Amino acid sequence: MKEPKSFKDICELQKELDSHIVNVRERTGRDIIKSMIAEIIEFDEETKNSHKTWKTKEYNRQKELEELTDVYFFFAQLVNNEKYLEEWKLEELFNKKETEIFKPDSLTMIMYATGVVRSLYSVFSALVDLTLEYGYTKEDILKTYWKKWQKNMERIGREWN
Repeated sequence: MKEPKSFKDICELQKELDSHIVNVRERTGRDIIKSMIAEIIEFDEETKNSHKTWKTKEYNRQKELEELTDVYFFFAQLVNNEKYLEEWKLEELFNKKETEIFKPDSLTMIMYATGVVRSLYSVFSALVDLTLEYGYTKEDILKTYWKKWQKNMERIGREWN
């Protein structure tokens, strides 16, 4: 496998990773959505504006990027599970350079879209906006995804089934 250059490449890498993981039961779209929500919360906990207002924690931009990239892992898994990549033109969204004007907070939008609407397009649009709002680029996500993907492949059989 090679380093990803597009969201489609991320989906292919995710498919490869998932094919090596042995699940103890069938993994459903609902499982993937729950995993994605958990990662969104982990991402929020690494931001300067974490919901944990009672805690002080040193901000680590690299850790924030890694947690954001974890959301992309599960979104790619969801896309592969639903087979929507081409239909929703998600690659066009991934290439966005700036957020849309007059949108509510993207983190809130992801939570809403994931839990209620379940429209992959809406979820991905909010995810890309969130990425841009926090000052990350498509290239940041691609590079971090590749590093984490390689680490995850090594975890199979040791830490994971």
